[in-house]
Amino acid sequence: MKKFYNRLKFNQITPSHLLKAWLTSTLPCLLCAANTAPKARLGFTHTPICADCIAALPWYTAARCPQCALPNAAGALCGRCLQHPPAFDRTFAPFRYAYPLDRLLHQFKYHQQLFISPLLTDSLITQWPQHEDANQAAVLLAMPMHINRLRQRGFNHALLLAKQLQRHWAMPLDLEGCTRIVDTQTQAGMDMRTRVRNLRGAFTTAKQWHGKHVVVVDDVMTTGASMHAVANVLKQAGAERVTALVLARTLKDTVD
Repeated sequence: MKKFYNRLKFNQITPSHLLKAWLTSTLPCLLCAANTAPKARLGFTHTPICADCIAALPWYTAARCPQCALPNAAGALCGRCLQHPPAFDRTFAPFRYAYPLDRLLHQFKYHQQLFISPLLTDSLITQWPQHEDANQAAVLLAMPMHINRLRQRGFNHALLLAKQLQRHWAMPLDLEGCTRIVDTQTQAGMDMRTRVRNLRGAFTTAKQWHGKHVVVVDDVMTTGASMHAVANVLKQAGAERVTALVLARTLKDTVD
């Protein structure tokens, strides 16, 4: 029996061999089932979708308001931000919230398909404007999740993205800098004004943020109410600047 196994060379198969075989193999695209190629588009070993599907994602390339990230032909501050500025100062979003990105995010958030996260993180990294030096930002902060939601979902998707950004940028990540103390009702279908009321008192911080630039990471900005509520708490605690770094921006014609 020993000779038989030796002939098959099973004793030469090590975890490193298996890992190397997996890293150099191709996997079916999550969206179209075609083969995905290593380093297909965004510079890391495996993408969960093929190069064609990556190119077909709803990349947000249109000019936009720098503060709220809604489309703006001039690329200047929109009238709404001039009249009623949100508490956050800038918004960066590589995608529009549309098909098929919405399907990927749903699988990532609600079905714990965590292997999608490198694609999402890399899109945030590559879309960060070159004139913005990420290392000059004082601290990364994930959008806080209430403990009840955390127990239901099992993980904070924004925190996972923030941790991967931390490793790439070598920026400090504050795990408890801001907490969500009110488990608000779902905000689907609410307009901006109703969402702001719904989120009143939902976040708190026990830290002093004097002179800090805080980059708040989240998956989707719909109306901006959650980001506004967090930024407002941080600004009241002394933060000098709050930047929203989100994967996707919901445009007005696609708000639920």
